[in-house]
Amino acid sequence: MNVLDAVIALNQRATREHWHYVCDPTLAFSDSVYEKLLGLWRSKAGDRPMPRRSEMTLRDLKDVLRNLIVVERVDIRPSRYRARLIGTSLTSMAGDRTGKMIEEVLPAEQALRWVVCADLILDGRQPMRFIGRVHLQGKEYLNAENLFVPLANDSDEPSFVMGFCRYTPRHTESEESWQSQIASIPGVL
Repeated sequence: MNVLDAVIALNQRATREHWHYVCDPTLAFSDSVYEKLLGLWRSKAGDRPMPRRSEMTLRDLKDVLRNLIVVERVDIRPSRYRARLIGTSLTSMAGDRTGKMIEEVLPAEQALRWVVCADLILDGRQPMRFIGRVHLQGKEYLNAENLFVPLANDSDEPSFVMGFCRYTPRHTESEESWQSQIASIPGVL
């Protein structure tokens, strides 16, 4: 898989379908807290493509746990994902969906976006940054910046996506502002 080509294709689709959620493979985060988690992921992976989920302990993740989500790919072709862990910051925003299938808890168009993005992360076998606008009723004023990393099961097969998700108030509603924010991301414009 050529990851950059896959990112460009995803971002072009996101633009066409008005997802307001794009992938930035440069990992150009706005806050150093993302770098800490990325460093932990890299140190646990060592010389492997990714660490195992079992190697990312709660003790390791205690500083970011409230903003974490872990989903597991339980079927392939078509892919289906089950929420395995949802941090308290995220459950306070959208409710506790732990143990539920993604398509059970999200509208079809949002579930599709999640599946496409999670497949990119697992199939690409590398961390990705996603930025976007929240589209949950009553939370539309928020922007999202998320780090998603692939994790392997105990047989070293890519099976889990762990996301560190943070939300901040949007300073402007304009489409022009959104376009300028994402202008340098591959495949968006």
